[in-house]
Amino acid sequence: MTNKSMIGEMGIGIDIIDVTRFAKIPYAEKKDFYKKIFLPSEIKYCLKYKNPYERFAGKFAIKEAVQKSINESISPLKIAVSHSHSKPQVRLLDKKKTDYLFIASISHDKKLAVAVVIAEKILKNVRK
Repeated sequence: MTNKSMIGEMGIGIDIIDVTRFAKIPYAEKKDFYKKIFLPSEIKYCLKYKNPYERFAGKFAIKEAVQKSINESISPLKIAVSHSHSKPQVRLLDKKKTDYLFIASISHDKKLAVAVVIAEKILKNVRK
């Protein structure tokens, strides 16, 4: 018998959010609000844009979709969302929940942001 890692459970999550929910809470006035949801790197990324609230809403939608895809409670600050070649990348920072791989997609316009996440849980030490 050999030990092999295998793909286990799969889940999907989707979330949609009205961008104005964030636009009504100006970052400059409510930094503490944003720091409870977003990592410093995520805040920096969003603030690079002319309309950062579309990006904040999008990142929030991804975090919500991640929670739905793994069907586990996890703080938004333990879900890291970055971008590589304009594609969202998701990583969990909770050491008890690092056995996941994610595929994420996001879209936003001036009024709505939507995210879809597919999660795959890696099964470790499966014997064959």
